[in-house]
Amino acid sequence: MKSNRQRRAEIKAKRGLRAMKLQSRLKPRARLGERPLGAVPADHGELSHNNTYGLLPDYYVDRRFICRDCGATETWAAQQQKWWYEVAKGHIDSFAVRCRTCRQRIRKQKMAQKRHMEAMAARPQHPNAAFFRRRMRLSSG
Repeated sequence: MKSNRQRRAEIKAKRGLRAMKLQSRLKPRARLGERPLGAVPADHGELSHNNTYGLLPDYYVDRRFICRDCGATETWAAQQQKWWYEVAKGHIDSFAVRCRTCRQRIRKQKMAQKRHMEAMAARPQHPNAAFFRRRMRLSSG
């Protein structure tokens, strides 16, 4: 049977090996702390709205993702990420999940629903609407 000290030492050694393997897979430029080619620098002053315990990024790189709705492979450009996090003040842990066409489709559906609801509110009331309202008050009270 192993003591807690021995178990902790084994766990620490395994973590060290895992970290070395990960470090060896990284590109040499990223290991040296330099920015990858095509990366956009992050402005930490603009990222101050994020209430996070994690580290803030030093730069943004293009990220590939698969659209949640249609399954298309898209790239979230570094410049778009900079706008989202620093100008639009998006949360640092959020990321793109839908392609541009799916986002536009959803936006159109929401606008159509809003126009429909506004048209319904502007429609004249039914002549018996006052009778039904009075009846509902009497039955609930």
